[in-house]
Amino acid sequence: MADTVSTADAIAPPKGAARAAPDTARTEVPRHALVVGASGLLGDNLCQRIVATPGWQLTTLSRRPPAVRGSAHVALDLKAHDHCLAHAGAFADVTHVFFCARELSKGYGISVDANGEMLANLMDALAAGAPRLKHVQLMHGLKWYGTHVGPIRIPARETDPAHTDSSFYLRQQEDLIRRCDSAGWSWSTIRPHFLCAFATGSPSNLVLLLGTFAGLLREIGDELWFPGSEAAFDAVTACGDIDLVTSAMLWAAATDRCANNAFNIGNGDVFRWRDVWPLIAETFAMKPGPVRPTDLPRYMADKAPAWERIVARHALTPTPFGEMADWNFAQNNVFGLAWDVVPSLVKAHQFGFHEMVDTHDMFARLLARYRAAGILP
Repeated sequence: MADTVSTADAIAPPKGAARAAPDTARTEVPRHALVVGASGLLGDNLCQRIVATPGWQLTTLSRRPPAVRGSAHVALDLKAHDHCLAHAGAFADVTHVFFCARELSKGYGISVDANGEMLANLMDALAAGAPRLKHVQLMHGLKWYGTHVGPIRIPARETDPAHTDSSFYLRQQEDLIRRCDSAGWSWSTIRPHFLCAFATGSPSNLVLLLGTFAGLLREIGDELWFPGSEAAFDAVTACGDIDLVTSAMLWAAATDRCANNAFNIGNGDVFRWRDVWPLIAETFAMKPGPVRPTDLPRYMADKAPAWERIVARHALTPTPFGEMADWNFAQNNVFGLAWDVVPSLVKAHQFGFHEMVDTHDMFARLLARYRAAGILP
């Protein structure tokens, strides 16, 4: 990892980065956050951090109410432009927006148009009804670099151009920058990889997916075999603990130095599935198994009864099998990545974010939490 300067005021932004005011936290008191997509894995955890952080107020926006209580909530369909404009008055006190929403279709399909329109509709409402707005942050990811398509430049740096198939990220970022330039707002974009959290109702949750997979294989008497290829088993990759990621989100949104910049965010280390697999197996009292490339959506199509047996035997919290894991996400975005995915975290360190998490410890901690909560066996 590159050397960093310990005195924040002495750190100069990297060449090509947008220049902002000196490194002083914004002084609006209180800051008022609007978390968009507040009922999802990321949004829920971000809301919990905001309500626990002095100097912040919170409004949540989602189609269903989030778990966080004691804050204002706006139930809004972001795909309906007129509906967004009709609720513009609800944003009068908002100073910071965290856009965590995304539209997914069956099979983990992601529409560029739908996700671009959702942001545009909200931005129109904010322009009409949020006179105090200062900053808008987008939650994106390493698909900006094409990690879901094939091998990428290592390490991936924020100065790298967007891949031609960068999901909806490029469209959203270009639209946001244009609007910020016009309105006088600032922006930031956070790019983690593999968010890892304690959450339910989010089938693209990596840790819950791993635990569900292990629990099923144990139920049918198998070893913990790896469902991807040998190349995927050996590829170097990275991930982001949710507590670290949400901390970075508030840091980037509230620090003047970070205005108008994108940041890769991650735990600070890397791993291979080959090295993590024994830890997962040990957690569930299993033996690590061989590599066995498998069509997971097809393999899991008839496994709901097995999961129901697990729930009954271990007196788990009843959760429909379809809500435990998205096997299309697992197939294509987790075990299907047969190449290295390593983001550079140098820029975030240079700008002043230094938090780190040991990934092996994180997996053990989160799996233990799911088991203690009666969600995993």
